[in-house]
Formats: sequence, structure tokens, C-alpha cells
Amino acid sequence: MSQATYYNDRQAEDAMAILAGWMGQNRNIQVQYHSGTAVDADIFKGKIRIPRLACASGLTQEALMLLRTRVYHEAGHIDETKLSKRDYPKNKILFDIWNALEDRRMEAALAGKHKGCQTVFRWAGEHFNKKIAEQMNQGVQKPLWEALVAMGMLSDGITPAWNLTDKAQAYVDAAYDEFSKIRTTKNAKESVALAERVYEILKDAHKDYKQEQEQEQEQEQSQPQQNQEPEGDDEQSQDGGQDLAPQSSAQDDFEDEEEEQEKKSGGSADDAEDDEENESDSESGDAGDDTDEEDDEDSESGSGSSDESDDEEGEDEDSDSGSGDSDDDSDDSDDSDEEADSDSDSDDEGDDNSSDSTGDEEAADGKDESSPNQRDELDDSGDKDATDTDEQSDEEIEAEMEEESNGLTREEAENEELAEQFSDLDPADTRYLSRRDMDKHIVPESSDSDMTLYKDRRDTVAVMVAAMTRSLEQALRSLSRSRKKPYMRQGKIDKQRLVQIAKGLSKEVFAKTQNGMKLDVAVEIIIDESGSMHNWLDVQLMALAIGEALTAIHVPFEITGTTTLYSGSRAPELNGFTRTNPIVYRHYKAFGEQWNSVRSRIVHTSSHHHNIDGEAIEYCAFRLAQRDETRKIIFSLSDGDPCGGQGNDSELASNITRVCERSRKSGIEVYGFGIGTNSPRKYYGDKWFIYLDKPATMGVQFVRKFADIVTGGKVKV
Repeated sequence: MSQATYYNDRQAEDAMAILAGWMGQNRNIQVQYHSGTAVDADIFKGKIRIPRLACASGLTQEALMLLRTRVYHEAGHIDETKLSKRDYPKNKILFDIWNALEDRRMEAALAGKHKGCQTVFRWAGEHFNKKIAEQMNQGVQKPLWEALVAMGMLSDGITPAWNLTDKAQAYVDAAYDEFSKIRTTKNAKESVALAERVYEILKDAHKDYKQEQEQEQEQEQSQPQQNQEPEGDDEQSQDGGQDLAPQSSAQDDFEDEEEEQEKKSGGSADDAEDDEENESDSESGDAGDDTDEEDDEDSESGSGSSDESDDEEGEDEDSDSGSGDSDDDSDDSDDSDEEADSDSDSDDEGDDNSSDSTGDEEAADGKDESSPNQRDELDDSGDKDATDTDEQSDEEIEAEMEEESNGLTREEAENEELAEQFSDLDPADTRYLSRRDMDKHIVPESSDSDMTLYKDRRDTVAVMVAAMTRSLEQALRSLSRSRKKPYMRQGKIDKQRLVQIAKGLSKEVFAKTQNGMKLDVAVEIIIDESGSMHNWLDVQLMALAIGEALTAIHVPFEITGTTTLYSGSRAPELNGFTRTNPIVYRHYKAFGEQWNSVRSRIVHTSSHHHNIDGEAIEYCAFRLAQRDETRKIIFSLSDGDPCGGQGNDSELASNITRVCERSRKSGIEVYGFGIGTNSPRKYYGDKWFIYLDKPATMGVQFVRKFADIVTGGKVKV
């Protein structure tokens, strides 16, 4: 019999099960189990480290999805993130940006190769979105981290479930267009280059946002002063300058005002006359007006001609001479040369020429007209100080941004959730550890001869199929039929009780219409294919009959056969696990498949090695949990006790009881069918056990029992 690897559309596959087939095809990935709670990886060595508790019984659906997410994610980095250690970003902020980008690129590439990964990553994105929204409601303030998370979600087509803070929104507005280009990158090196560009954009956004905040604060602080300015100006005009020092005389006030006017006009009165006569020079003189105050300071410090003991008239003359007037180019040039000779240790002819050739241009541009040596000093000291200030500013910005990026990544948040999930496990479940990553999922391939064989075997149980179908259809019609409920005190008037109304004999003269019920149920059928199932043909006929009956009344169902890959002597060593003999799941019919198209697969049921019934039920319960139907039912067809062939059957038996109880608490009904034996009764319970001698000779009692289960006891067949 040929077999195909089973991937198909099983979106809710077990965390370790679907992973096994994929990882088995990738020799670059190795799995190691540890005693912790986190899933992590060594990308350079190609190793994924998984907690042993990931293989515990009783994991919730959420925990299984988290496990799948973590394992797929880390395996994806091993498979997709091809980057040497020296190429990894050393800057923490740059690394955080690159990590956010590379996660998006890697997961998109992985989802394109494996459909199951696409489903898992989508679930993880929505799940993480809700968790982040809860965090933000608690007042978390990490704008850069928040922005990176939001941009990652937006690039995956997920809208953040919270309102971004102002600064995070500013980051997103500035950088998202560049961030979204991650979909066009082909490898990890390109994502590093993209991260560097995004980093520069985010730094500029940080500066801009900080400046805006400072300006807003200044405006808020100056607002009260502005409201009081008109009143102060009036007082000043009335008092003749009360803001000056008390010892200032009227003459001093006059000279100060005259000096102020001269500075504003760009020079002395003589200079102003020269400006009027020389219209061609007025443009360059005006250009220097904006920086006259700076020119005064530079000229005084550069020439060394000013002295603290000089009187006000001397200061005015020095100021005029150093203001950088461009009216008389030859005089300015001579003064500049004299200052250079007095201040410098050695003459630099090139600097003098540079001064002569560029003086007018600097004046026209509104720049400082200082001597060559002054510019040298600025280059050597002033510019150096400015550079130091800029570098210090960058360091401060990086420190602030680093503080803003110290939030949990999705990987860290998922590992924290896994630790919580593991802590909630029953101690008995933590002791039952099975190597689910080694399990096999296959689909038997059918042929034309299989269809012929199927028809022959269907004829064998035709009577049973007809009886079950008739009973179930009768029950379905009874459930779905609308009924009239008479003798009500409220509702519509019952025309058949008009006499009672006329005579006033009764108040119960109303009627209501009760709508029929829909048979909203999904069914899982598990077939034990262990070596002890010598009557496997009878079980096959029973599964065939149930499949035909459920198809007739349009009830969705699956049929899955289970056994182990090896006999006991060939099973892998336990090494701390309860079960290492891989379970083989044979999928004869899935929920998304039509029975008439795949029914010939059922003829391949047989007997093989061992049976691990507890884990088979747990797997099918997990499958049913994905369904939308109101009622979910499992029929387990077995001939006796579980046996794994590794000398720990008592632990396997106790696991069946725990799994059944846990499944029923979650709303999934689990029934055991004993084929010629009562042994499974102690695991499933009297209420949930059905004895069957031979499927081919099933009587009226079994048909009624089966119909009663499917209809939920609402119809008597």
C-alpha cells in the first residue's frame, strides 16, 4: 500500500506532529530537549532547544499553538537567516530594528513554503496583538519598542488593537514606508541594510519630536509673560526706561540708545553715509547686518585691540572697526593682515590670499569676516567643540532611544506565556511525557480496485447501514420539525379553542410555535489498529456503516486509525520520556473531505503493532476543538487495554482516564466501543461505554443507542 505524507489543510495539527515531517526533511535542524520552559535556538549550530514539558499530556490548545509558533519561528531562523556573526548589528537599537525586520522577512518566506506555518504565524500575530493591547492599557511607556511592534503588525496586515502613544505614532509616521520595504528584501544581509536606513530615520524622528516638545514647553512658559507684556511696555514708556540700573544717568541712557541704533544700522554714522553713496556695496553691507553682534565679538577676540578699561567711545570705535563693513575693501584687508602678523607665530601666504579672495563672499553670505588665523583657530578649536557637542548629543539620543526600546519581544512574551501554561499543568500530566515530534501522519492512497472492494464490503453490512440511516433520518426529521404548543396563557389565540374563549371556561387559550432544532454535531471516529485487533475486519465494517449513516444526515465527521511505528523491541529508548515509540495516524477521512470521494480508503484498515489510546483521544479532541458545532463527539473503537510495548502500560492506562475527563470538561463527549470485550469500560466509565459483540450482527439496541448519542437524547428512536 502506498502512502503519502499528510499535510493538506490540517490547520489545527498537533504542535509537534506536523513539525516532525517537515523537520525530518531538513537535515540542518537538530532538536534538543531540556528541563526549562522556553523554546530557543542556536542558529549557527542549527539546534532548537525545546522544553520536555512541551511533550506533556494536558496541554491546552493555546499552549500547543504557542509551541508551534516558537518552534516554527526558531526553525525558520535556522533555515532562512543566513548571516555570519560579524555581520550581526552590534548596536542594541540597530539590532532591535533588524530583529523586527528579519522576523517579518523570515516568517513570510517560511509561510510561502509551508501552509501550516502561515496559519500559525497569523494566529500568533493576532494573539500577540491582544497581549500588547493589554500591556498598553496598563500604562507601558516604551515608544520605540511600541513603534517597532506596530510596524511589524502593519506589515503583516494586522491593525494594532491599541491607540499608539504620540511619540510611537511619530516614529511610525516617519519610518513605516521604509520599514514596509522588508517584503522586497531577499536575504538577511539586505534586511540589515534596510535596518540601518530605518535607524537613521528613527533618530531624526526622535530629534524632531524632542524639539517640538521643547518648543511647546517654551510657548507654554512664555504665554503668561506675553499676557503681561503690554502693561510693562506702558510703564517703561511712561517712566523713561525704569528697567536700567538705578545709577545710570540720562546721558548714559542717551549714549546707550545711540550705540544701539548704530549697531542696528550695521555701523557708524560715517559708514551709513558711505552706504548711501555706494549703492553697489549696500547689498553686501546689509547681508552682514544679521551677524553684526557676532562679528563684534569675533573681531575683538581676534585682534586683541579691546581692553576692559577702555571707555565707551573707545569701545564704539573698536566695534565699528571690527564689524566687518565691506565699504572699503582695501582698509579691511590691511587691518586683517596686521592682525594676522601680530597674532600668528608664522606667516601663511596661502591663508592671506584666501582671506583676500573670500572676504567679500563671506560678507555677502552673512558670515563672519575674521582673519585667516581666526578661522584656523575656529577650525582647530571652535569646530572641534561643536563636533564634540554633536557626538555627545548623538550619544544622549542613543541612550534615550535604547531606554525606549527596552520592551518584550514577541518571542520573549511567548516564552513567558509558555511558562505560565506549564505551571498550570496537573502534576500527573507533567509526569507523562511523550515524543510527539516523532509521530507520523499519513493518508492511504486508494485505487480502482479499492473501490470495488469497498462496494463488496458495503453490501455485507447493507442491512445495518439501512437501519442506522433510517433511524438517524427519523431522529433528524423529528428534531427539525416545528411544533405547535397549545394551552398557553400567552401567544397567539388558538382558533381550536374559540368555544372556551366564548364561554370563558379557560384562560389557557393561546398557542406558540416551537421551531425545530438543528442537528449541530461533529463526530471523530478512532479505530484501534493494534496487533491484537484480530477482528479488524468487523471494526472496518462498523466504521463503514457509521460513515454511510452520518453522510446521509449531513453530519461532518473524521475517521482516523492509530497504531505505533515499531514493535516494543525496536522502539527508541525512553531517556526520561513516558513514550518514545512513534504513533502512526492514518487519516481515512478528514472534515474537509467528501465521504463519497475518499470512502475507498477505509478498506486499508488493518492490525499492526501497539495502541496508545489516550494520546489518540487527546489528538482527536484537539481536532474537534477547532470546530464550530455545538456538540462534539468521539467514538473510540478498541478491543482492550492500551499497550505501547515499552513496559509502562499502567501509565498509558491512567492517561486515558485523565484525557477523557479533561475532554468532557471542555464539552467534548468521549464514548468507548468495546469490540467483543468489556476491558475499555474501566477507562471510559459505564455511562460512556458501549459493548458490541460483532459489528456485522449489530441489533436494534445498538442502533437506538447510537442514534440517542448523536441526537443528544432529544429524540426517542
